[in-house]
Amino acid sequence: MDKTIKLWLGRSLLLMVILVVALAYFYVADSELRELVRPHECLFSQATGLLCPACGGTRAMIHLLNGNILLAMKSNVLAVFTMPLIFYAAWTASRLAFDQRFTPADIRIAPFLVWSYLALVILFWIARNFAWLSILRPPG
Repeated sequence: MDKTIKLWLGRSLLLMVILVVALAYFYVADSELRELVRPHECLFSQATGLLCPACGGTRAMIHLLNGNILLAMKSNVLAVFTMPLIFYAAWTASRLAFDQRFTPADIRIAPFLVWSYLALVILFWIARNFAWLSILRPPG
């Protein structure tokens, strides 16, 4: 692929990410908008009656953006611990977009970390559906 096209696509992707983050922030900051646009119920939860790993994640992000870490962790602790991964992905995308010397081959993530995170998500998913582990369930 031509370098200018790659650079243009990378920068466009970064601008789209920034726009989505800005819109999410304004969604959280504006309580009237939040009341107008309610998050949808989880389809997995509606179909099975069980919680998916992301249930409560929207509330957790809203609490995080408002600076309430404890409520965020109560809503979905996995979402809170996933935030550093999201920041790393955004940082990597920005480097790919603006640093011509940085290529996808330079991204090094140990397979052990990927598999460990996947195992953590699956264990969290299973554990939060046990009644005796209600601390992992979102409030409400």
